[in-house]
Amino acid sequence: MWRTGFCLLSQKHLMCRSIYNLPNCVFMSSTNLLPNSLQSLAEWRVDKRNKFCVQPEAWLTSLNKVEETRVDIIPLNPTIFRVFPRIDILHQNIVWQLNYRSVSFIKALTRAEMPGGGRKPWPQKGTGRARHGSIRSPIWIRGGISHGARGPRTRFYMLPDSVRLQGLCVALTIKHIQDDLVIVDSFDSLPSGEPKYLEELAECRNWGFSVLFVDVTDTAPVNLFMATSENVAFNIIPAYGLNCFSMLKHETLVLSKDALIYLQKRILAQLYRAESLQKKYKYMDNKEILMAEEL
Repeated sequence: MWRTGFCLLSQKHLMCRSIYNLPNCVFMSSTNLLPNSLQSLAEWRVDKRNKFCVQPEAWLTSLNKVEETRVDIIPLNPTIFRVFPRIDILHQNIVWQLNYRSVSFIKALTRAEMPGGGRKPWPQKGTGRARHGSIRSPIWIRGGISHGARGPRTRFYMLPDSVRLQGLCVALTIKHIQDDLVIVDSFDSLPSGEPKYLEELAECRNWGFSVLFVDVTDTAPVNLFMATSENVAFNIIPAYGLNCFSMLKHETLVLSKDALIYLQKRILAQLYRAESLQKKYKYMDNKEILMAEEL
């Protein structure tokens, strides 16, 4: 019996040591450890032995002409663009975002805030009626409200990081599978800033009536800004602000090449970060115990 317990403790000790000795490619601490090329990002931590894991691909196009100009085929990481389409996860993210911006300013007046009602309506005794002290009592018609809404009030709650991250991957997967994901080389290749040119380009390429342009920075090119300024259905958003509600609100999602690299690096670093996966064996939490241990 004691031998079995000793073996189990030894296995647990070896497991803890093996987790401490894992290389940096397993648990990420920052995006600097990730590759910068699209091919390396697409193959990062992908199980090639799994024959059912198919690497997704997408066309790299250009905006220099109205007709679709295909430049190259770029691979995508299946961890981001081939997840199971969880509609319930999308619903949780959408409800969370809608509750975030929903604020109720309704304020019900109490009996102290209602005008009038300072005089006793009738004497306490002698009338045969029930005793009352004010016509603004909550039991009276047109009286004050007891335990009413006292706005402003918000229904905001914090959604877990894993649910938000999974919702982002599900939305990107659905956009890619439905052929609503477009990747361009650069938004600087847009030759004209006229809104009519961009509308003709979207109509020729079957982008639909609403398009969301995502760039890596929050400073958009001049031609793209001028072309989308008069059309309320064409919007620009930086890559760090991409969310499920904006992706589902627009028919087509247009990413620049740099924005795609940025998104994949950020999502992969968040999925395989050391803070969430290796929290139990974090060095800073156990530093005092390890340094005080007698060797």
